[in-house]
Amino acid sequence: MTFLIKQMAGAKDARVRAQTVLLLGQTGSDLAVPPLCQALRDGESVVRSAAASALGEIRSESSVACLKNGLGEGDPGVRAAMEKSLAQGAVTAGALYLQVEPVQDKVGDLPNNIMELAEKLMREKLNGYGANFAPPNEDKKSAASLIRARKLKGFQLRMQLMPGASDKGLKVEMLIMSYPEQALKGTWNVKAAGGKPESLIKAMVPRVLEDAAADLEWKN
Repeated sequence: MTFLIKQMAGAKDARVRAQTVLLLGQTGSDLAVPPLCQALRDGESVVRSAAASALGEIRSESSVACLKNGLGEGDPGVRAAMEKSLAQGAVTAGALYLQVEPVQDKVGDLPNNIMELAEKLMREKLNGYGANFAPPNEDKKSAASLIRARKLKGFQLRMQLMPGASDKGLKVEMLIMSYPEQALKGTWNVKAAGGKPESLIKAMVPRVLEDAAADLEWKN
């Protein structure tokens, strides 16, 4: 994600900036919201439209707030993209509301691209369950009020990448608690070996989330 943020800031070609902000939106991470908000003030409408669409992909309270703050946009096309994203990004009653902690490296020496891949896969899978993501450092009272008012299902997720049973093995462990109360709901893990770390992560991250979703009765 750091590379994408630098590329967006440094690219002179508006088409490159637009493509980069779309990629940032696909990460599903709230860490992408500040640079995407900045992109809503880009001088080129194609970049602002892309940023509006990308913020709609993240579907968190902070991304919705950013879009609402930009509704003074004068370009009709950009404004239409913002309104569309607001419609799809709103927190809906009965939906999952997730506070997702950064993926933790318990192996100790995993490269950044592996950690970023695990984060990306996790958020993509959670998006498939219609999840809304809590903003970083959210006040617990505010979270409880929102969850109660909209009858949301609040959970806190902590994914850890750990050593597997063999030297070249990996284990993905998912700990899930209620949110914001932080009562333990359970832990799930998947182990794999015999492949490149990227291949193992691609297989394990969706699987551990599928197992947790089945037990917790999350619906697609």
